[in-house]
Amino acid sequence: MKKHTDQQSGTKFVIKERGKKRNITTNIMVDKTVNHLLCDEVLSPAISPFLIHDNGASQKNKGVAFSRKRLEAHLHKYYREHKSNDGYILLMDFSGYYASIPYKKCLLVMNNLLRNVNNEERAMTMWILQNIFQVFSIESNKDRGINIGSQPSQNIGIAYPSRIDNYIKIVKGCKYYGRYTDDSYIIHESKEFLNEVLEGVLKIADKLELIINPKKTHIAKLSQTFKFLQLKYSLTETGRIIRRINPKAITRQRRKLKAYRRLLDNNRLTYKEIENIFKGWMASNYKNMSQQQITNMSQLYYDLFKEVPKWKNHGKLRYLMEQNLKTLD
Repeated sequence: MKKHTDQQSGTKFVIKERGKKRNITTNIMVDKTVNHLLCDEVLSPAISPFLIHDNGASQKNKGVAFSRKRLEAHLHKYYREHKSNDGYILLMDFSGYYASIPYKKCLLVMNNLLRNVNNEERAMTMWILQNIFQVFSIESNKDRGINIGSQPSQNIGIAYPSRIDNYIKIVKGCKYYGRYTDDSYIIHESKEFLNEVLEGVLKIADKLELIINPKKTHIAKLSQTFKFLQLKYSLTETGRIIRRINPKAITRQRRKLKAYRRLLDNNRLTYKEIENIFKGWMASNYKNMSQQQITNMSQLYYDLFKEVPKWKNHGKLRYLMEQNLKTLD
């Protein structure tokens, strides 16, 4: 691999989500080509052996749907083991995760994870990662934070807190644990044990210079409603999992679609990028939505973009979305 030109700034925009701003940067095409090659051929294969199975984001055959299924599998296994829904779940969240990742410490962690890669590819990978940090630090005038829009940034996001994953899974022996980027959970019969694990996580997070969000980190009863990845869950006395979409998630998605329309008008996003984002969200959530919710979301998308998303797969979802759609035809 030969060194390419320095990372160049691509499209930048801000999305407001749940009361906070997220700075998004998408790379220009020449950078995307280098980034995909870097991640697919070097970075992803190098870090994968160090990741736990229940690390669910930004990996092949994984994603939101995978992490939700793993949570449900853990709930089922917990119920079979204890013959009861009497137990607890610790829900944790990093505050401002991508924006808070420290430049120097993250590079040390990534360099260590790349220790089995040959020297030339390792040096090239570290050089590109340094450029990603430098672009963000120049723009933000800070020594921490990475943009969310690039593939290497997603790889960093899943790998950097792996020390916390290993502490929970290996040191504390938590069987029912999963993480999706900055959202994670632990299921256990003892509330005291979960508080003990949380204390250990807080210490490691402090060393990594990550902040555990106190407002979103809490312990809930399995028998009561709790939220994970935009869905509401509860475990009944018979072991049935009740699952439904959080209405706030639909409201946020509707606001995002309107924001995407403005970004499209200002040539800051392409229609194809918007279509892919929307299709990904619908594919992940439609099974937990009512027909009316699907229809309303589909109608809003059409009203904003005067287009119907094109699907290669998901025939059932395509049918549900187009069933009651009022178009100009």
